Amino acid sequence: MNFSELAASRHSVRVYQPGVTINDADLKQIFEDVVQGPSSFNLQHWQFVVVRDEERKRELRKLSFGQAQVEECAAAILVCGRLDAYVDAPRLYRDGTVADRDKFVPMIKAVYEGRPALQREEAIRAGALAAMTLMYAAKARGWDTGPMIGFDAEKVSALLGLAATTIPVMMVVLGRARDGKQPPRGYRRPVSEVVRLEHMAGGALD
Repeated sequence: MNFSELAASRHSVRVYQPGVTINDADLKQIFEDVVQGPSSFNLQHWQFVVVRDEERKRELRKLSFGQAQVEECAAAILVCGRLDAYVDAPRLYRDGTVADRDKFVPMIKAVYEGRPALQREEAIRAGALAAMTLMYAAKARGWDTGPMIGFDAEKVSALLGLAATTIPVMMVVLGRARDGKQPPRGYRRPVSEVVRLEHMAGGALD
């Protein structure tokens, strides 16, 4: 499957075959793709909590306004972002050149330290990029997914033991779509409506 086929075939699935499982080896393959994704200064703000335990999925469902896909999926994955990812810069740049370490490590500290709004924005940006990569990586291996923000972030954070410096970005449910239960893919805005050339008042990409 080439990327155009992958992009066209992926859609958000809400109804899953219950009882389907995903093993550690398959998860690792997916996440090995995910961690290749981009992030500001290569700080890799993302963290993930994979929930497969049936009882814990039931608890997550309660905290997700009763949405059945959280319980019926093979894995409910909480995509998180670290607010303090910048503190790892010395370790992340340890194997780089001296010039890069001398340039970027103090720059990163200056950019992020004491700027909570920016820390949050970057955590969400990096987490969102990782979530999209996760959904494509899963689809490439035959798994269906659906992104979700419909959950009580504070209570889910407590249930899954998130640190105060780690925030939930979204949940991605993963499993096998239940045949005959999926609505057709929703209307997609045409490229000509969403792309402008050179300026927002510029020509459309027809």
